[in-house]
Amino acid sequence: MLSKVFVNKIVNNFLEHVYVLNEDDEIIFQSESSENLFGYTKDEIYTHGFAFLFLQRDALKKCKENAELFGEYINTENFRHKTRSYINIAYRIYYDEDAREGEKNYIFYLRDNTQQNIIRKDIIKKSLTIENLSKSRMIREGRINEAIYEILESSSRAMNTTRVNAWMFDHDRTQIQCIGNFDARENKLVPQTALPRLAMPLYFNLFEKEKIIITRNAYTETKTAELYEYYLKPHDIQALMDIPVRIEGNMIGIICFENVGAPRDWTLQEQKFGLVAAQMLSLTIETHNKQNAMVALKSSLEEKTVLLQEVHHRVKNNLSIVGSLINLQAEKSKDEYHRQLFIECRNRLDSIAAVHELIYKAKSYSHLNFKEFLDRIIDHITNSYNSSSQIKIEKGITDVHVDISTAIPLALIVNELITNAYKHAFGHQEGGVIEISLLENNKQVFMTIKDNGKGFDTSYIPANSIGMDILNGLVEQIEGSCELKSSSSGTSYKISFSKK
Repeated sequence: MLSKVFVNKIVNNFLEHVYVLNEDDEIIFQSESSENLFGYTKDEIYTHGFAFLFLQRDALKKCKENAELFGEYINTENFRHKTRSYINIAYRIYYDEDAREGEKNYIFYLRDNTQQNIIRKDIIKKSLTIENLSKSRMIREGRINEAIYEILESSSRAMNTTRVNAWMFDHDRTQIQCIGNFDARENKLVPQTALPRLAMPLYFNLFEKEKIIITRNAYTETKTAELYEYYLKPHDIQALMDIPVRIEGNMIGIICFENVGAPRDWTLQEQKFGLVAAQMLSLTIETHNKQNAMVALKSSLEEKTVLLQEVHHRVKNNLSIVGSLINLQAEKSKDEYHRQLFIECRNRLDSIAAVHELIYKAKSYSHLNFKEFLDRIIDHITNSYNSSSQIKIEKGITDVHVDISTAIPLALIVNELITNAYKHAFGHQEGGVIEISLLENNKQVFMTIKDNGKGFDTSYIPANSIGMDILNGLVEQIEGSCELKSSSSGTSYKISFSKK
């Protein structure tokens, strides 16, 4: 059986302070170290009683009741101290009942909770700072000057650090330039000159090898020796914590926490906070750069839009001039045959002009609704021929979107086929009908133009048929196919092609 002296030695070496009370609240044991906890001697505590140490009335009674109910009770609260207003204590109480002897004992284990409270408050302070920064409009909107001040000032308060500054490498990485230097003594950003790589090559190389550069005493550590004359001594900086700032894995700068006037140990919690601050700075710079790129892109887009509008305007004017010249030449024609040739040229020109006008008004050059082109082209042609003809146009046209490289040749195909029907299909026939259909199925486009005219022998097409040459060339241009059928009841052209 262990001796009482030996047991006392074990208990007195506990990190916690031990008190044992009986059911009458009398102290039947207290460890030697307890004098260091409350500032009272053991005799003073025996004299006053254990309940005297509780600031709250009936607190001891409630502790005992909870211990009896649960067997164990854990809590923290403020206790009386001889030289201070109070001391915060974390304690556990165990209830022990000896049924044979009829005794009830209460064992208290007490520990000074002051340092834990300081750490807890520090963690809360840093957590609130991070939360506020994560909600910052300046950071979210990339307002770099305001955001840098907010990050550096908040970090200085949270870390209780005299100076916090942000640096960025220049394009050639020959120096780091200060983009913000907050000094808590002046409560503002203060100027700071750039640091050249040439004067401190070893220090610059550290950024490529270490995730965080930490010095407890920058005056005595070799890795910061190059900074002593240039930077540390003039500002009385005796401890550093430098954390890289990265964008997409590339190091673009650093955020530096500097302790002035004395060495300092940087805790793991402080290192973690520094990493978060570096991320906030990285987010600010990245957002700012993206916004600058967007502004430049918008400006470039606006400039290209203006230039494109000018191009379309000039094309429209030039086509209009060419059309007017064709009209003048048509009026000078000495016979109907040559006049019709000029009209055909003018219709082709009008088809191209219609496409360009709709392209000019379109919001997208890669998704042009060809149904709109067809309506315009058909109107141009019918206006040219219907003054002397009673031909009816029937349309079955659906929305089909094509790109600009397909729209123009397709418009000319329509012009050639409808013009050809007007000229050759009906002769003196009354009640002529031209049917036009357009549809799309699984990115395959089908267009049919047919008439109920007299038809023609498809095995004999004149060698001088310019229209057919144009048609075949245009179909080939859109990488399509054309199926021609003609009989005494009419002629049909079926054009099909795949969308790119």
